[in-house]
Order: sequence, then C-alpha cells, then structure tokens
Amino acid sequence: MQSQIATDAADKRFDTMLVKANVACCLLAALDRECKAYCVLSGYEHLPESFDTDIDFMVDAEDFQRMPKIIEHVARETNTRLFHTVGHEFSARSYSLGFQAGNRLIIVQPDSTADYRHFGLLWLRAPEVLAARRSHPQGFWIPAAAHEFAYYLIKRLNKRFLNEEHGLKLHRLYLEDPAGSDAMIGRFWKGQNRNLLCRMASTNNWVQMESDLEPLRVELMRNSEESVMQRIASGATQVLHHLRRAMMPTGGCIAIIGPDGAGKSAVIDAIRQQFRFAYHKVKCFHLRPKSLRPGKATQQVVTDPHGRPPRGMILSVLKVFFLVADYWLGYTLKIAPAMRRSELIVFDRYIYDLLVDSKRVRYGGPAWLLKVVARVVPRPNLVILLDAPADVLWSRKQEVPIEEVMRQRDLYRKVASKLPFATTVNAAQPLADVIMDVDNVIVEHYERRTAERLRLTVPPTKPSRIHVEASRPQC
Repeated sequence: MQSQIATDAADKRFDTMLVKANVACCLLAALDRECKAYCVLSGYEHLPESFDTDIDFMVDAEDFQRMPKIIEHVARETNTRLFHTVGHEFSARSYSLGFQAGNRLIIVQPDSTADYRHFGLLWLRAPEVLAARRSHPQGFWIPAAAHEFAYYLIKRLNKRFLNEEHGLKLHRLYLEDPAGSDAMIGRFWKGQNRNLLCRMASTNNWVQMESDLEPLRVELMRNSEESVMQRIASGATQVLHHLRRAMMPTGGCIAIIGPDGAGKSAVIDAIRQQFRFAYHKVKCFHLRPKSLRPGKATQQVVTDPHGRPPRGMILSVLKVFFLVADYWLGYTLKIAPAMRRSELIVFDRYIYDLLVDSKRVRYGGPAWLLKVVARVVPRPNLVILLDAPADVLWSRKQEVPIEEVMRQRDLYRKVASKLPFATTVNAAQPLADVIMDVDNVIVEHYERRTAERLRLTVPPTKPSRIHVEASRPQC
C-alpha cells in the first residue's frame, strides 16, 4: 500500500514537471522568436526543467502590449488553458495557464513586466535592463548581475521578508559585480543606509535587516527612478489602471449547490487547494456572507435538517429580509473588495438552495417571496450544481426520506436550468472525476472571461471534459 502511494506521488511529480517544462520551453522559444529583447528576471537557476509556479520576465513596452497574444499561442502549443490574468501594475501582468492532469489542476504563471514597478513606483527601466542582459548557459537571457541584485533586493524589501536563502542569493549576485551592485544601492540609499546594505551584501550578514527593514523601505520609497513630474504623469495612468481593476475584478465568485450527499464539501476542499496558486486567496462561505450576525466560527454538523418546525409568517419574512441585507452588505464589504484583490470566493450553498429546501432554514412564508429574493441578491459569476440520482444521494446521506431527496433533486435541476450562469456536474461519478469536471467548468468559465477581456479567441461555450496526457518537453 505504501509503495503504491509513493508511486502515485512520484507520477504526480513527474506529470507536474513535464507540464511546467513544456510551458517553460515553449514560452522561452516564443519570447526569443517574437520579442525584440527579453530576460528572465529571477528564479531561472533550473529552467526549463524546474522552477516554482511563476516565471518572471521583462520585455520592452511594445512587446508587453503584444504579450496576451504570445501567451495565447504558448497555451495552445502546450495544451494548457489561459484562464486568469492580473495586471498587478500598469506595466506588469501575470497569466495563469491550467493543465488538467486527472483530478489535479497544474498551474503555471508567466509574469511579464516592462518597466519594473511596485506600489506604482518605478524602480528599473526596461531599456536599461534589456541593453545589459546576458546569456544563460541554457540559451535564454538573464539580467546583468547588478540589475538582478537590485530587482531582488527591492522585491524582498517591498514584501518585508528576507530569509537566509534570500540573503545568500543577494550575496552571490553581489559578488558577481560588487561595483555595479554598489552603484545600484547608491541609486536608492544614501549615507548610513547605503553603507549598511553594501556591508550586508558583501559579507552575507543580514542580521541588522530585521531591525532596519522599515527605515530602508522608507528611504527606498522616496528614491524611485521617476522625478516628481514623471510621477505626476504616471499617476494618471495608475488611476486608470485602478479604475479598470475596479470595473473588471480579476477575482471570482462561485456557488456550489446541490442536495446533501452530492459531495459539496469535498469538491470545495479541492477547489481551495488547487486554485490557490492562481488567486491571491481562496475564501469560502456557507450559504451567506455572514456580514450580519456572523454566527459560529465552525460549521456545526447537521444530522436532521428538517427536525425543527418552521417559523411563523412574520418571522419568516423578517428572516428573508435579513438574508437580502446580509447578501448585499456582504457583497459590498467582503465579496466585491475581495474580487478586486484577485481572490476567489466559493459559497457552499447559496440563496438558490432555499428555493429547493426552505425547511432547512425553517422558512414558513410564501414560496413566491423566495423567488423574488433569488432575483435581487447579488449573483455569483458561476453556479455549479452537483447532481446525482436520488438513490445515490440517499445511499450517502440518509438524513431525510428518499422521497424528499427525489423532490429536491428535481427542483435543483429546474432551478439550475433557469440560471444562465449555472452548470450541472454529474456527482454520481467517483470523487476524482467529479473534481476533474468541476475544475474544467471553472477553468472554462474564467478562460472565456479572460479571452473576452484580452480580446483573444473566445473558446466554445459548452463545458467540455478535457484531459490531455502530458508529453515530454520539446525545447
């Protein structure tokens, strides 16, 4: 048994390595072929065979504008799907390519930048970095040691995190070009701070970084590469960038609905695990956002959902109004801001579940009121109904009579059929297949949205179950 688990784990690592190597090889070839100049900014030590999730690279401003088409070509050549993109600066954009390997979603993130900016401030200009680039033994382009040193140091300070591994990398880059690295430090720091950074980098002794990190960041923020007038000019572009992010949030909101026994919890756990690399965070809610009366931190296991009698008419109507207020307040204060931050929101049940099983919340009011409410609360981007025959559902959970399960299943199917943003997944399959189909539904939905926003070729609307075998990288 243990040997089989070890073999499966090895196969998964091998599949992941092949997919990532395929994407890396194709991306580097495309950059070499399509761009006037490029360089991989960091994390290239084991490219193309091995790297983390993302590949950070720099191109000039003109090639940066053409990058969506180039990444679309890479996705097509590697059988991956471009389903998410984030313009985290107006001169930087990351792309998420997904590959479905069985019930696992493998994600690779090419991250492109023209001029290197962080927090809206300019630190390194692309023409300067690209003019001084050098060739890596593997055949792709990397920055000069001093430029990479500056890029990596600024990145670590902006993230407020520098560990032993980061310090060692900075030390090695510094030793490749001490004079150039000193000059880069001198651009952003003066006096004692400049001397401190030069000493820490040359000796690989970063002990003082813990106490002096904030003063170093403060001085860094005052000394970006732009003059005051240039900051004002780029500020207008920055405002437009943020307005675009607000109008077209890069996050998403998904609701998983279905009867008890459909496997919602297991599917949501898989979504949380597999999509965390593409989104800033994956947050989960049960039924409502809980902006009003948050409730208990842990969800209590319900063994008899219809055990308590329904509320009276007045209390039921008040409960509905409470739900409407909670959804709208939650959307305003929690959901919409999270989607603007590129977070994925996943609901375990939504207001649509009450159209089917209002007894669960002890609703004793008119059915028409719930139908009105379902129309006025904020809509998720995507609703996924997990559906299975009643006998399969009842064999998994026997909390209500099978007749009630049959009734609920029919109503769920009717509700989903009337929602243009809903998709039904067969939950009678083995869990691995259900997860694979749900992954494909989510990826395809956001793949379409990404293609529309980037003005790329929009894939077909009909959800498809895609599983392409990984092949060896062709460099």
